[in-house]
Parts: sequence; C-alpha cells; structure tokens
Amino acid sequence: MLDHVLKKTREQEIFSREDTPTEQRVLASFLYHAGLSFRRIEPFVDVCHVAVHDWYHRLEHLFEPDRDRRQAAAVDETKLEIEDEEVYVWAAVDVDTFEVLHVDVSPGRSSLDALLFLKEALKYCRGQPVVLADRGEWYDWPLDLLNCEPKRETWGDRSLIEAWFGVLKFRTMLFRHRFPHYSTRESTRSWLRAFAALHNAMLQR
Repeated sequence: MLDHVLKKTREQEIFSREDTPTEQRVLASFLYHAGLSFRRIEPFVDVCHVAVHDWYHRLEHLFEPDRDRRQAAAVDETKLEIEDEEVYVWAAVDVDTFEVLHVDVSPGRSSLDALLFLKEALKYCRGQPVVLADRGEWYDWPLDLLNCEPKRETWGDRSLIEAWFGVLKFRTMLFRHRFPHYSTRESTRSWLRAFAALHNAMLQR
C-alpha cells in the first residue's frame, strides 16, 4: 500500500516542491494511519508535528478504497464507548473481497444516520450492488430512498461484516473496549478509517 500511495502522490503532483522528499511525506502519513500520533511521528521524519498534520490531510484521500464494480456489500453497526459516551460504529464490507468500503461513527442509530452512512458507502461502488442488511427498521426507508436492491438476512454472506467487527473489537480490547482519554467522535472516526485502510492493505499482500 505504501508504494501505491507514493505512486498516486506523484501522479497527482500533490506536492509541488521536493524540499522534503515525497517518500518521507508518504511514510509519515502511513505511520499516522498505522496508529501513531502526529507528535510521535516527529522523530521518524525530523519535522514538527504541524508539518506531518498538513501532509496527512493532503494525502488522506489516497487511503480510501477505489470506486469499483461490486456485486454485494454487507452493512451493519455496533456499539463502541468513547469516554462516557456510547456511539454507533457503522461499516460496509465488499462480500467478495472482504474490503472495508466505508466506516463511520454516529451518536445514535436512526434512519437518518443509516441514510448518511449508506450514501457514503455507495460512493465506492460502480453500478448498484445488492446491500445485505439485518432486519433493523432504521434501514427500511434509506434502502428504498437510495433505490438499493436489499437482501435482509441475519447470517449468510452478511456474516462477513460480523467477522470484521470481531477483528475491530479484538483490537479495541487493548483499550479495554474504550478509546484512550480525551478521545472525541472525530478522532475516533479518524482512527477507525485508518484501521480499515490498514485492513484493506493487508488484503493486497
């Protein structure tokens, strides 16, 4: 994945000057995706954390999955605790490749939350994939509104999303099922998307 991001960075000419090597900027962004804070990356690239922050935000779109034709996507949500707040984590997985298409965080589990999540997830799909969802009523009108071809089931191919949530929850056990102190919904969203990007990178090995 590192080579892929480096290639795309040069193709898109994201950095106009080479005062800092592009390889160094990409490495710093990749380390942030791997879970290091901007400040902890400073010693690896010998620049201040402000520069690392700027590099990452100029490159973060390159860590997103490619828009591709997909036969089916499994979607689901699970609970996660941030400080004293319980939030919902939404995820969509390509059932053929096990690639995470999109992940998001919301304070509740409403039809509007489901709609916003599904709209973003479908941006990574060409064509109209079958959407595998459980029987939660919050998916009813969003699936109709987006003209999705739904398949409502509890097990079957939809169990792949449960498998990914299992991987996620195993990882968050290191936080004792909570994110570290001073986490916010936005920092949690950023961490989850980085975790999903690394999961997708491992699939390409």
